[in-house]
Amino acid sequence: MPRLSIFLATIALAALGGCAASPTAMREAAVAPTPRAAARAERIEGVRFTVRTGAAIRGRPLVHAGLLVFGSNDGHVYAVDARSGVERWRRQTGGAVASSAAASGDRLYIASRDGYLYCLAAPDGSVRWRHRFGAELGAQNYWDHLLSSPVVRDGRVYIGGGDGTLVALDAGSGALQWRFDAGARIRSTPAVHGGLVVVGTMAGQVIAVDATSGRERWRFATDGAAHSFADQGNDTTSVFASPTVAGALVTIGGRDGQLYALDLATGKLAWRSTHDGSSWILSTAFDGATVYVGSGSALIVQAADPATGAERWRFRTRGAVFASITIADDTLLFSDLAGVLHAVDRRSGTAQWQFPLGSPSFATPVVADGIVYAASDSGVLVALDVAPTPATALAPARRIVAWEGAKSPAAYGWFRNGVDLAILGQLKGAGYEQMAPAALADFIAAFVAESAPARAPSVVVFADNRIPAALSDASAGPAPIRRYLEAGGKVVLLGPNPVSYRTDEASGELVDIDTTWPERVFGVPHPPPPAANGYYVNRPTAAGARIGLRSSAIAYAAIAVQPGPGFTPLALDEFGHAGAWLQGYGGRPGSGLLQLALPRQQTADLSEAVTAIEYGIGW
Repeated sequence: MPRLSIFLATIALAALGGCAASPTAMREAAVAPTPRAAARAERIEGVRFTVRTGAAIRGRPLVHAGLLVFGSNDGHVYAVDARSGVERWRRQTGGAVASSAAASGDRLYIASRDGYLYCLAAPDGSVRWRHRFGAELGAQNYWDHLLSSPVVRDGRVYIGGGDGTLVALDAGSGALQWRFDAGARIRSTPAVHGGLVVVGTMAGQVIAVDATSGRERWRFATDGAAHSFADQGNDTTSVFASPTVAGALVTIGGRDGQLYALDLATGKLAWRSTHDGSSWILSTAFDGATVYVGSGSALIVQAADPATGAERWRFRTRGAVFASITIADDTLLFSDLAGVLHAVDRRSGTAQWQFPLGSPSFATPVVADGIVYAASDSGVLVALDVAPTPATALAPARRIVAWEGAKSPAAYGWFRNGVDLAILGQLKGAGYEQMAPAALADFIAAFVAESAPARAPSVVVFADNRIPAALSDASAGPAPIRRYLEAGGKVVLLGPNPVSYRTDEASGELVDIDTTWPERVFGVPHPPPPAANGYYVNRPTAAGARIGLRSSAIAYAAIAVQPGPGFTPLALDEFGHAGAWLQGYGGRPGSGLLQLALPRQQTADLSEAVTAIEYGIGW
């Protein structure tokens, strides 16, 4: 398949199975080994807080002196309380803040697309000094999503610029210590180790300079240095990824599809490898024994022998991994362009959990003090409370979206204006498998028949807010949908409980509304229309916030908070009624009947809903 076609296919972002996308990988200096967080992150306990900005968040957040500091493409640097998410200050720059922050004492360093490196005071965000880079070299902005980020070592700040210079600045005053002209844009974040500063360039070069003098020590040309864009209709030249020092070697990936291991002292090639011959290599990390590699269109994270490059394991992702890989004790954390935050056992490559971020993520996750911080192109940063002990091992979850479709133009449906089709499309784009009624009935029957230990976690979302009559038939005992719930399954409704709406079997036309049916089928009483109907604002409860609900929603037909076991109100209206709730049936935490509220006539962003839907299923 021609690479230009492959690239165009990636715009959908759902699979990203074509172009091996990739700017900067390591968003911090890589030393030997890669810095590892003391905190462990083997299980999510809940959402601690979220912070919303005005545009994509792509740099790695920084935790420093009780602050969480990060930039946004809305042009601001944000500092919030690292425990509560309460904003302490924000500083506006003249462009997208597409780099990660570094810190030294009471000073913070971060770069903006306005062409400046900023030194800010940590307490209040005031500007201490700025370094101005020259004009960007060339007009090539092909997958140019991240800037080189500053690295602070021994009183100096090292950073590359779009003007092709690598500079060392006095961390206190900003005075220029030296400038090295690399001759091409630098988006790679420098690795500083052993008296060297190593960086990649958009001309396909890996360069090492003396950390004290800025004199070139060695230069290595990747295969991509001999390529041009016209060769493949794709960038197979640039080295956007940042280097990682692994013992006596430095590892770095290129858009030529190669992973290079170079002798740190001389720059001579020790070994090279590839994932498939074309996928961009996006990041590397090192834990002292293994090199971890993030890939583009190969859709993998790989563990490799640092001495030879031989593969030890590979983990299949759902999108390209532009973000760096964070090592948190025995866990690897990374996000992908399918909008998923992954936690993987670093020894075996097996999944521990995943968390839906809702949109593509270029940002490297961070873990500190029992909290994982992750961000995405939605402009939302989420803080997750994590625990050091793993949850019970789970098989891969089945994530199902059911859609019956209208039987006739006159058939009843809760959603209008094609909203159900939009829901179906969003969930399929998020990796859910679509099932028609007959296949869903077979799946539920098989799930119920399985022995409990063999059941993989699963969730069924009814995109059109219809439950087929055969699944809700309680005339001869518990309905199949109820047996599925009692067996540990999860069902998600996005509008008023559909079993209240009695329709003609042949035409699908509405014949009656009987709100006693939800209690017969699910054991949850619903009030008659005069007692509860109407559109009311529902605000998330503490329990709702813990599973990812953060915005007020308009709900119809809210119900009274139930005193019985297993009922958890997730959002309440002004009358104290629950417009969003979870009714458990004794299965694993998070399983049961989840009631959410989506707009009836307008397409909604499902990122919050998916977070709640996958609670107990993937995280």
